[in-house]
Amino acid sequence: MLRSKLIILAAMILAGSACGSSTDYGSGGNPPPPPNADVLIVVGASTKTTTAFNPNPFSVPIGAGSVGVKWGNADATTHHVVADGASPLFDSGLLAGGSTYTFTFTSTGTFTYHCSIHLGMVGTIQVTP
Repeated sequence: MLRSKLIILAAMILAGSACGSSTDYGSGGNPPPPPNADVLIVVGASTKTTTAFNPNPFSVPIGAGSVGVKWGNADATTHHVVADGASPLFDSGLLAGGSTYTFTFTSTGTFTYHCSIHLGMVGTIQVTP
């Protein structure tokens, strides 16, 4: 009788610890996911290329003249989202883990960007009519 109670207790402890780890966003030093981000900088992004931003490409309709796109850093590493080109259309500055950056697009087109700290991280925003 005592043995079966101990087995049940051990099973409950193991089940409880497994459940806790599945919702622990802070494990591994990563911040909680930024709220309401359109594009996430994923965990471990600095070692990725086109999968560092999710979704990629990101497509959004411009609607009534402008549309905001919010990037959120779900990684523990600081990143820097900047548009490609000599005179970048947008520049987030340094984005610490858990922080967000929003840029408002006022025209349609395809806009490529990257992380200036981790040059392999690349993405595309498609703004449609």
